[in-house]
Amino acid sequence: MKLISNRIYLDYNATAPLAEAVLQWYAKGALPFGNPSSIHTSGKTSKKFINETNRFLKDFFGMNEFQLFFHSGATEAINNIVKGFCFKQMRQKKKFHVIAFSSDHPSSVNQADQVELLGGEFHLLNPMQSGDFDKSKLIEYIQGLDGEVLLNYTHVNSVNGVIWSLEDAADIKTQTGCLIHVDAVQMVGKIEGTYELETSLDYYTFSGHKFGALKGIGFTFVKDVNSSWESILVGGGQQDELRSGTENIHGIYSLKLALEEFKEKFNMELLKSARVDLEDALKKEFPTIELVSQDATRRNLNTLSLIIPKIKTDILITAFDMAKIEISSGSACSSGSIRPSQTLLAMGYSEEQAKSSIRISLPLFMSEGEGIEIFEKIKVILSRFLKS
Repeated sequence: MKLISNRIYLDYNATAPLAEAVLQWYAKGALPFGNPSSIHTSGKTSKKFINETNRFLKDFFGMNEFQLFFHSGATEAINNIVKGFCFKQMRQKKKFHVIAFSSDHPSSVNQADQVELLGGEFHLLNPMQSGDFDKSKLIEYIQGLDGEVLLNYTHVNSVNGVIWSLEDAADIKTQTGCLIHVDAVQMVGKIEGTYELETSLDYYTFSGHKFGALKGIGFTFVKDVNSSWESILVGGGQQDELRSGTENIHGIYSLKLALEEFKEKFNMELLKSARVDLEDALKKEFPTIELVSQDATRRNLNTLSLIIPKIKTDILITAFDMAKIEISSGSACSSGSIRPSQTLLAMGYSEEQAKSSIRISLPLFMSEGEGIEIFEKIKVILSRFLKS
């Protein structure tokens, strides 16, 4: 069983440990340090690492016709995409709308005040209790709006593990003409199939720390910069003016190293089997536990969102932590606080249920039978609170 600092770490949707390839690169030393905008040899060396990573990412995701820019992570990128969309529409004196779902990441949900300050309308929609959404109703809703529309579309939800397909997103775009930003942060290692993206959509955002790269680095693919969006981060004009500021060379190259390791090691079937084994064992042993989104159309490979009736989240997490098992209550991007899961509230669960939820997100690399091994560890803690 994978141990991190002698602890069982089951919070991979929050962040992943550094990939072994990244650790080895750092251990070797002789890291590039020159400013990649400089024309001397040290600067050119740094630029080479950036260019290598740029080409690798476009090939890996099948996005060679897109532009790409690096940033500090999804929170920065989503703010940049949303406000850059607003700026563009303001410049062109157009009406504009931004749509998000209340189950999205807080960096999307919390845009309302600033979108409205810039003269747009912000629309916050709710998913169904399964975690899915009604595509026909969404299309009808967008068609009823007057002006340009940007839709934030969460491909894989970090809390409930529900997958919204890229094919559905492409259909929405075809029928409405709206711009679509795909939050793809939870995609790598969490879905079945290939990693080639749907090229009819407009933006895709990733954060490297979710798959073993360094923290503070992410990247976004942009399809058509000139017509739909302008960057809000201006300065020295780096990255073709998509995001000014001296590039984080080490972070950028860690993306390539982590994804190369992922491509070599990832076994989709072993991860899916571990999640299913763990789910089945939990439901059999503790029938009062509710598995969130078990009826969703598609779920990811590694996430279990559980409601443990009448037991508060903070008590559960503390009990697990004392047993050297690390889990969470959902999104880690809330100042370290434990509050009712906004995603579960958005899905129609009660506040009491949302305050009794935990999330287990499994490692990307699993061994055969490891789901049952994890269950035996978890069973000991849950038995203190629940009858079998």
